[in-house]
Amino acid sequence: MNIAREVRTVRAALAAVGTAERARNEKRYLKSDLRFLGATMPEIRRVARDVIARVKRDEDTALRPLAAALWDSGIHELRAVAMFLLERRVDALGARDLPLLERLLRESRSWAYLDWICFKVIAPLLGRVPALRRRVARWSRDPDFWMRRASVLTILPGVKDGVIPFSAFEAIAVPMLGEREFFIRKALGWALREISKRQPAIVARFLRAHRAELAGLTLREGIKYLPARDQRALLGR
Repeated sequence: MNIAREVRTVRAALAAVGTAERARNEKRYLKSDLRFLGATMPEIRRVARDVIARVKRDEDTALRPLAAALWDSGIHELRAVAMFLLERRVDALGARDLPLLERLLRESRSWAYLDWICFKVIAPLLGRVPALRRRVARWSRDPDFWMRRASVLTILPGVKDGVIPFSAFEAIAVPMLGEREFFIRKALGWALREISKRQPAIVARFLRAHRAELAGLTLREGIKYLPARDQRALLGR
């Protein structure tokens, strides 16, 4: 596969269905420095499916260089195609891909990219790439708050499904409870809310133990699906 030509093909296909108005609105909504073509998500998915089919015919030799080239284009829609590509071929990813995946996280600078990569690409690797677990622990102490957010969201699916013990989440979350950054407080509350759907008693116990350290946002999100009595107790009512 000719990577440069493939990127040009993808860009042309998305530019042909994009609108200037949508491009402006999306850029404003995401507060992004990237370029936008104004394509809708269904159109991005359609183009991504075509790309995925071509990569499969190429026996995945183009997977990594193409994903990197689409990402490096600096165009929102092409980055989305890169993420779809990695998500659909996550079974082909492994330890050797961790530097690339960490680079994508560090360059995301937005929930719109980082959250997707965490949930759809990196979290599925946790069970079969031991080196990733060590990276996630390091991310939780990273100076960049986006990387700290990534540590929470990468471990969340496994903890929610009971594949990863709650203690692993606790080890990451407790040092972050004093965070002032909105995107960290929101991620912690979101994680606790989702975990509580299946493990309400564990989440309630965690919230009681750390009530004095919790930001209001984290608490409000975390208690949403707890029994009413636990909600009242944690809110002091």
